[in-house]
Amino acid sequence: MESGFSERTLSAFLGDLGSNSPAPGGGAAAGVSGALGAALGKMVAELTLGKQKYAAYSETAQNASEALTPLIERFSLLADDDAKAYLGYRNALALPKASEEEQLARKAAMQIAIHYATEVPCRVIAAGMETIVILEQLCGNSNPTCSGDLAAAAAEIAAAGKIAWLNVLANLPYFSDRAEAQTICAKQKATLTALCDRCERLYDTIAADLEA
Repeated sequence: MESGFSERTLSAFLGDLGSNSPAPGGGAAAGVSGALGAALGKMVAELTLGKQKYAAYSETAQNASEALTPLIERFSLLADDDAKAYLGYRNALALPKASEEEQLARKAAMQIAIHYATEVPCRVIAAGMETIVILEQLCGNSNPTCSGDLAAAAAEIAAAGKIAWLNVLANLPYFSDRAEAQTICAKQKATLTALCDRCERLYDTIAADLEA
């Protein structure tokens, strides 16, 4: 990518995503999905504020808007970080390995790179958990005409978490410390399960209300 996701047009980003370059890829898409979910939640909050009929929800909406603003930026930066992480691992792979000393240096660089490439999607999942907590607070405490957008926000956050989890799974086999890899796997799987359950609950609750 020539510049960060937040500095590019959507068309340019999609052009990169659909090209024959492996970065940006699914991990970057996870960050973008998270940013979309957080932004939709902020929109619901903003469309609740300043309206007399929803005055009882003002404090919740204000708090939600303020909390979601940095999350939008965080997800956007994570989209960029994922692409950088891939490039870092590719650069480590390209290091010379003619001598034993070079081989050791290359292996160490690869481990640093793969750890970072795993840390990024773990941070996406963590940010998703922070976001769904805020979205839950808006449910029933915001402009009801935006309830569909709130459900859409939950769907985007779930998608972000699921995509990020796939990246974690793809990276863990390359960890030299297998015990560490198993610990990360167990922790992130538990967090993802909790995240998806909460996202699905919120989505289903709103969808049932709209159906009714």
